[in-house]
Amino acid sequence: MSKTTTQPVPGSNWAQLKPKLAASSDSASSSPKRRKTRMSGVAHFVRPAERSSSSEAGPSKPTLISISAPARVREDVVLLPSPSDAPLVNELRSMVSGHLALSEGKRAPGNYIAIDCEMVGLGPLGSESALARVSIVNYHGHTLLDTFVAPRERVTDWRTWVSGVRESDMIGAPEFEEVQKKVAELLEGRVLVGHAIANDLKALLLDHPGPMIRDTQRCKPLREKAKTKVPSLRKLVAMELGLEIQKGSHSSVTDARATMALYRLHKTQWERDLRHVTEAYRVKSEAVKGKGKRKREDKEEEREEDEAEDGEKEGERKKKAFPGGGRKGISSGLSVVVKRNGQRVEGGRKRGDGGGGGEGGGEGAGGGGNWWEAVPGGA
Repeated sequence: MSKTTTQPVPGSNWAQLKPKLAASSDSASSSPKRRKTRMSGVAHFVRPAERSSSSEAGPSKPTLISISAPARVREDVVLLPSPSDAPLVNELRSMVSGHLALSEGKRAPGNYIAIDCEMVGLGPLGSESALARVSIVNYHGHTLLDTFVAPRERVTDWRTWVSGVRESDMIGAPEFEEVQKKVAELLEGRVLVGHAIANDLKALLLDHPGPMIRDTQRCKPLREKAKTKVPSLRKLVAMELGLEIQKGSHSSVTDARATMALYRLHKTQWERDLRHVTEAYRVKSEAVKGKGKRKREDKEEEREEDEAEDGEKEGERKKKAFPGGGRKGISSGLSVVVKRNGQRVEGGRKRGDGGGGGEGGGEGAGGGGNWWEAVPGGA
């Protein structure tokens, strides 16, 4: 007796899904612009433009570039079509994306530095801000300082989605005072570039002279181009450099480089407008330093004069105490001590005698004569 095998009848859901799968399969096999890769057993389609470098993609296609940071985040910098073919613009685009090769001479601090800070939240709902990371770059985008900062109070909101800072990043982080001192040393005597820089200085509890600050948020040409009094850094960088930043967690190094790039684009006109203010400040600063130096020298001279005068007064005091100029307990040779008949005689008198040569005087004193002229044993 033969057995017949019955095939299972597909359900209604499978009947509806089968045509869609067939259409999707035909579309995937016929499309020449996609390539199929396997990641963890799941089909993953990647467009070639997303994986190509900037040179392969060309200036008209966006390219994704990741900027490394001390935090476990990577900020993506997207290269958009360049707004200009000027060599400076191309150089600054490479600087912001971190692809600019620098010689040893371009790694020095120089006269211009840019700063950016990342904050975390303190207090109820993280409403107050505290410094968590600070980055400083020089004129050419070289990183001079990039460090986390141990918070001085309990953090209630790490703001990781925007700051990129996690609680684990604080393990071994330097104290606020140590970082503040390093930043102050770098700021001394240099032009400071930043975006809304008052917030960074407030977080660092530092001050910087107004004539030595270049705030890209307050730059008049940039405000006019952005058509707002408070343009965002992201908007300015997209307009001026053709770069898209701050798509996710921020990198303070990238933001500092971006502000420096904006400053360098407008440096010529910016410095021309502020030349008199800057020069006046430098002259005044040098005068104050020179005055302070002269004051220190004058104080040193006064101190030396006072020491010399005190020495002279001490010498006179000693002379008055010991007229002979000798030391206490040592004969100066100005007085003669003689003993006669076992008794001490000073200046022709016995110790305890009255005036010399007078009535009641001692032996040999009669007639005002000298005792050593008297004849021994005389009447």
